[in-house]
Amino acid sequence: MYVARVPNRGSPPAVLLRESYREDGKVKNRTLANLSRWPEEKVDALIAVLKGRAPTAGLEGSFDIIRSLPHGHVARCWGRFTTWVSKSSSTMSLHARVTWSSPWSWPR
Repeated sequence: MYVARVPNRGSPPAVLLRESYREDGKVKNRTLANLSRWPEEKVDALIAVLKGRAPTAGLEGSFDIIRSLPHGHVARCWGRFTTWVSKSSSTMSLHARVTWSSPWSWPR
Protein backbone atom coordinates (compact mmCIF):
# COMPACT_ATOMS: atom_id res chain seq x y z
CA MET A 1 0.00 0.00 0.00
CA TYR A 2 1.33 3.43 -0.88
CA VAL A 3 0.30 7.02 -1.54
CA ALA A 4 0.62 8.24 -5.13
CA ARG A 5 0.43 11.82 -6.36
CA VAL A 6 -0.95 11.86 -9.90
CA PRO A 7 -0.46 15.17 -11.76
CA ASN A 8 -3.48 16.88 -13.33
CA ARG A 9 -3.23 19.53 -16.03
CA GLY A 10 -3.98 22.96 -14.58
CA SER A 11 -5.27 21.64 -11.23
CA PRO A 12 -3.66 20.26 -8.08
CA PRO A 13 -2.41 16.68 -8.26
CA ALA A 14 -4.69 13.86 -7.16
CA VAL A 15 -3.49 12.16 -3.98
CA LEU A 16 -4.47 8.49 -4.07
CA LEU A 17 -4.08 5.59 -1.66
CA ARG A 18 -3.10 2.65 -3.86
CA GLU A 19 -2.32 -1.02 -3.61
CA SER A 20 -0.23 -3.01 -6.07
CA TYR A 21 -0.92 -6.64 -6.87
CA ARG A 22 -0.08 -9.26 -9.49
CA GLU A 23 -2.53 -10.74 -11.94
CA ASP A 24 -1.36 -13.26 -14.54
CA GLY A 25 2.25 -12.31 -13.84
CA LYS A 26 1.66 -8.60 -14.46
CA VAL A 27 1.84 -5.89 -11.81
CA LYS A 28 -1.37 -3.90 -11.50
CA ASN A 29 -2.52 -1.01 -9.32
CA ARG A 30 -5.79 -0.62 -7.51
CA THR A 31 -6.96 2.72 -6.09
CA LEU A 32 -8.39 2.29 -2.59
CA ALA A 33 -9.17 5.90 -1.69
CA ASN A 34 -8.91 9.44 -3.01
CA LEU A 35 -7.09 11.56 -0.42
CA SER A 36 -7.04 14.79 -2.43
CA ARG A 37 -9.22 16.64 0.09
CA TRP A 38 -7.05 15.66 3.07
CA PRO A 39 -4.73 18.31 4.51
CA GLU A 40 -1.05 17.86 3.60
CA GLU A 41 -0.05 17.12 7.22
CA LYS A 42 -2.55 14.25 7.40
CA VAL A 43 -1.28 12.76 4.12
CA ASP A 44 2.32 13.01 5.37
CA ALA A 45 1.34 11.26 8.61
CA LEU A 46 -0.31 8.44 6.64
CA ILE A 47 2.79 8.05 4.46
CA ALA A 48 4.95 7.79 7.60
CA VAL A 49 2.69 5.12 9.12
CA LEU A 50 2.66 3.12 5.87
CA LYS A 51 6.47 3.16 5.91
CA GLY A 52 6.45 1.65 9.40
CA ARG A 53 7.32 4.78 11.37
CA ALA A 54 5.46 5.88 14.48
CA PRO A 55 2.60 8.36 13.94
CA THR A 56 3.74 11.96 14.23
CA ALA A 57 0.59 13.19 15.96
CA GLY A 58 -0.75 11.74 19.20
CA LEU A 59 -3.68 9.40 18.79
CA GLU A 60 -5.38 10.33 22.06
CA GLY A 61 -8.97 11.26 21.36
CA SER A 62 -8.81 10.08 17.74
CA PHE A 63 -11.05 7.09 18.35
CA ASP A 64 -14.16 6.45 20.41
CA ILE A 65 -14.58 2.91 21.70
CA ILE A 66 -18.30 2.22 21.45
CA ARG A 67 -18.20 -1.52 22.11
CA SER A 68 -15.61 -4.06 23.16
CA LEU A 69 -16.20 -7.77 22.66
CA PRO A 70 -14.33 -10.46 24.59
CA HIS A 71 -12.18 -12.75 22.48
CA GLY A 72 -9.77 -15.64 22.89
CA HIS A 73 -9.28 -16.94 26.40
CA VAL A 74 -11.50 -14.19 27.86
CA ALA A 75 -14.47 -15.39 25.83
CA ARG A 76 -13.73 -18.98 26.82
CA CYS A 77 -13.62 -18.14 30.53
CA TRP A 78 -16.74 -15.98 30.32
CA GLY A 79 -18.65 -18.71 28.46
CA ARG A 80 -17.59 -21.30 31.03
CA PHE A 81 -18.59 -18.98 33.89
CA THR A 82 -22.05 -18.24 32.47
CA THR A 83 -22.64 -21.95 31.81
CA TRP A 84 -21.61 -22.74 35.37
CA VAL A 85 -23.87 -20.01 36.80
CA SER A 86 -26.87 -21.21 34.78
CA LYS A 87 -26.36 -24.84 35.93
CA SER A 88 -25.95 -23.88 39.58
CA SER A 89 -28.77 -24.05 42.05
CA SER A 90 -31.16 -21.15 41.62
CA THR A 91 -31.63 -20.90 45.40
CA MET A 92 -27.95 -20.16 46.01
CA SER A 93 -26.96 -16.51 45.74
CA LEU A 94 -24.55 -15.42 43.01
CA HIS A 95 -22.10 -14.25 45.68
CA ALA A 96 -21.97 -17.72 47.21
CA ARG A 97 -21.47 -19.33 43.80
CA VAL A 98 -18.62 -16.98 42.87
CA THR A 99 -16.77 -17.24 46.19
CA TRP A 100 -16.41 -21.02 46.32
CA SER A 101 -12.81 -21.84 47.11
CA SER A 102 -12.06 -24.74 44.81
CA PRO A 103 -12.98 -25.02 41.10
CA TRP A 104 -13.26 -28.81 41.57
CA SER A 105 -16.20 -28.31 43.90
CA TRP A 106 -18.15 -26.35 41.26
CA PRO A 107 -21.28 -28.02 39.88
CA ARG A 108 -20.81 -29.54 36.44
